[in-house]
Amino acid sequence: MIIEAQKRMTDVLVEQQTADESPLTMKERLASLGPSAIVAACIIGPGTVTTVSVAGASYGFQVMWVLVLACIAAYFFQRPVVKFTLQTGMSAMDGIRVYMGKKVSIPVYFALLLGAVAFQAGNFIGAALALNFFLPAVSILTWVSILAFTALIVAWVGVYRLIENINRIIIGTMVGAFVLTVFVAGPSITDVARTGFSFNVPEANYWLILALIATTLPPNTALGLSAFIKRKYENNTTLSTEKKMQLSYFDLRTNLTIAAVIAVSILICAGSTIYLTGAEITGAGDMAYQLTPLLGQYAGVLFALGLFAAGFSSGLFNITVQPHLFGQATGTTENVKAIPNRVMITIAAVLPIVVVFFFGGAPVEMIMTAQALNGLLLPIVVGAIWWLCTRRKELGDMANSLRENIAYGAVMVLVCALAIRVYLDIFGII
Repeated sequence: MIIEAQKRMTDVLVEQQTADESPLTMKERLASLGPSAIVAACIIGPGTVTTVSVAGASYGFQVMWVLVLACIAAYFFQRPVVKFTLQTGMSAMDGIRVYMGKKVSIPVYFALLLGAVAFQAGNFIGAALALNFFLPAVSILTWVSILAFTALIVAWVGVYRLIENINRIIIGTMVGAFVLTVFVAGPSITDVARTGFSFNVPEANYWLILALIATTLPPNTALGLSAFIKRKYENNTTLSTEKKMQLSYFDLRTNLTIAAVIAVSILICAGSTIYLTGAEITGAGDMAYQLTPLLGQYAGVLFALGLFAAGFSSGLFNITVQPHLFGQATGTTENVKAIPNRVMITIAAVLPIVVVFFFGGAPVEMIMTAQALNGLLLPIVVGAIWWLCTRRKELGDMANSLRENIAYGAVMVLVCALAIRVYLDIFGII
């Protein structure tokens, strides 16, 4: 009996090893698309739509290469947390709490929360402007309230698969909306390729280059990705760590490529239409109205639909990530039904409505404070993740190689430049 049991166990281990060594199937690849879809949907928010639209309206296709570089930087910014999370079973925020202490993790969390609240108003106003394009009789505040409470309900339910599926749909909506708008605009592919990858910095505007890169590197995205990967795979015992990593890297590459396609589509749309007219774009909402007389109502509707998806997805991310980050920062439960976690969810959802009600949008002082915190947090988060991924005691041979340290060192230099830009801007030096 013992020999037979041992033989069966050996057969099971051999089968599992064979399965782990087999190539990834299309079904496995498609099932893996989730955590990075949530993060990519957050990256392409109203802020990104606005920044890219303004860049395209001002300089045409000349900064397209920057968007590609920005998504590559975002990939190397987020890639290390995949390895750390799957190898240790901890999220990056868990690692900050365990190895750096709650005196670091809790202030980092509340700084992220304040930044989320400050930018949530912009997220929901962006989505509200898009809905107002379809139904102008409904006020912006009403739309903001509807969107915020819808996101709150989704987060309150807390079913991870539901959150994944909603963000997959949102990503698909943004791709369809923005890419189809480009086809309507009908730009010259030759001009796009020649001008977009000339690697010139228009008017030596290096601050615009940093601004475009900054839109893809919010400090909460790497921590959020780590939290969602932990949630997705924590009870999965059928896949090896190596295969989980392969699937997670595929998820990250795929969704950041999609984010790049969306950003480039917005740039091409603005560069092939608004740039030629000399019209001024001051916000994401302007694009839909500017496109309507140039390309027809159809283009305006498509762009408004994409803007709605961008605003709502970013708002949803900032709400649904709260239970995970708060629980990990404090070392308490991540269960969405826990009262402290629901308090944090409610703050992230309701406070922006209050801000919009009293101020019509986030006050400048609030945005500047959030920007200052993000400028400080980004190097801290990058430095913490870098340090966590060099810990051979926990990661063994999976600890950073020399090449990985060089790549992440480049990211560190970049985020320090971004931080300097933020503070120079805040103090009015630029």
